[in-house]
Amino acid sequence: MIHSLWHRLFVSAIAVEKVTFGGRVVLLGFGTVGQGLLSLLLRHFEMSMAQVTVVDAQKHRAQFARFARLGICYLQLRLTPDNLTSTLQQLLSPGDLLINLTVGVDSITILDWCQIHDILYVDSSIEPWADQFEDIKIPLWKRTHYFFHQTLRHLAKTRASAGATAIVAHGANPGLVSHFVKAALLDIASIMKLPQIWPTDQTSWATMSRSCGVKVIQISERDTQISSRPKQLEEFVNTWSIWGFLAEAYYPAEIGWGTHEKHLPENAACFEFGSGNAIYLQRPGGATYIRSWLPLGGAIEGLLLSHSETITISDYFSLWQDGQLLYRPTVNFAYHPTNDAIASLREVMMRGGQPHEKLRVLNQDIVTGRDELGVLLLGHPCNGWWYGSQLSIEEARQILPGHNATTVQVCAGVIAAAVWAVRHPQAGFREPEQLPHNEILQIARPYLGRMVSVPTNWTPLQGRCLATSPYSSTLLFPEPWLDWNDPWQFDNFLVR
Repeated sequence: MIHSLWHRLFVSAIAVEKVTFGGRVVLLGFGTVGQGLLSLLLRHFEMSMAQVTVVDAQKHRAQFARFARLGICYLQLRLTPDNLTSTLQQLLSPGDLLINLTVGVDSITILDWCQIHDILYVDSSIEPWADQFEDIKIPLWKRTHYFFHQTLRHLAKTRASAGATAIVAHGANPGLVSHFVKAALLDIASIMKLPQIWPTDQTSWATMSRSCGVKVIQISERDTQISSRPKQLEEFVNTWSIWGFLAEAYYPAEIGWGTHEKHLPENAACFEFGSGNAIYLQRPGGATYIRSWLPLGGAIEGLLLSHSETITISDYFSLWQDGQLLYRPTVNFAYHPTNDAIASLREVMMRGGQPHEKLRVLNQDIVTGRDELGVLLLGHPCNGWWYGSQLSIEEARQILPGHNATTVQVCAGVIAAAVWAVRHPQAGFREPEQLPHNEILQIARPYLGRMVSVPTNWTPLQGRCLATSPYSSTLLFPEPWLDWNDPWQFDNFLVR
């Protein structure tokens, strides 16, 4: 009786096709995304809830109480290098599923352990141990997502091509945005009346991107959710993991580097190993801004944060022939968080990176706003094309009661990856681009609100104040580095 009542509470009117799973599920991390994801597991997985265990470093027992009535197990434990292996051994057996939503716990170590022990694995981001974020002995190039992905790919080569499915970096972004790129490319190709050939592998997708003429792919996000409680001094406010946000802000800014670029930006450095598809700036992403555009948000100056999708998208859409690179788009993430989050991050930067003691994740106190997240493909004959999700706080609460728009979008990516992993348990190591975008989006679509696919005439040169600008006749501050002949050069996007 109790199980039936709570099951109805967690399952909304959204119709889903459930997957039957006979193994155990271990969820590492029970912050805002973990709490939302646990509700989605009840919607999508046909299994006994006694098979589910939550491992949580924080004190979230009050938030867990409603799940405890279903028989789900809660283990409050901070994972460390000393107890990680023994904990996993106690909780997991071959054929089980581990979903990793932690911050500051080495995800590469966890993934490798799962691969060795034939356990399905899904995470939303690649994380090092927490003490590595500020370890000055670690060089900048080892603080990049490029390095993390090269390490993971090396590990994957040491395993069999088939083996327990391990899907990395599959939340909203990174994750769903990689599938948005493919959907956007198909729309652009249709508008351009290119031959209707459905790409089936990496080479054919890269060929389609080149045929469309895409030079730049931006992941653009603007979060306008507003709380009824204004941010206070010495308080950090955000709509998702504060520690996760700070970790991204501390990383060097990273860019997938395209073949159309004429020269490297100031303070840029290249990688001397791997495919070399990315560069990094010798400055933190949390102090670097980039121009972008969204249909509702308009033109923005967003944070140029290091993200996995910057690396994996630029690599996947690289076209090679006989060992020679023919084509690659420039890829970057432009993030405009809530106004309170921007003020919070500025305070941290002014304090030399020292975090606040008071932390608040916005949720029930949000009164209005949305998270607009998508991909902006630029440089093709249509000029620009944006594809993505416009999820309001009102829609998010209808879809997943008790959660904000940002959380719901991330949960959509994680649950889609988890369902796919259970359906395809022996697919081996997978980055988001190596999954079928149509199948993933079909699972995630009910959680994304209004989906938009629209052209735009925006370029990063619009509104720039230079006497020779075709967009403005007002001379305020000269910008001699701008390339008016090629709007898609990185220098035109970077805020100086």
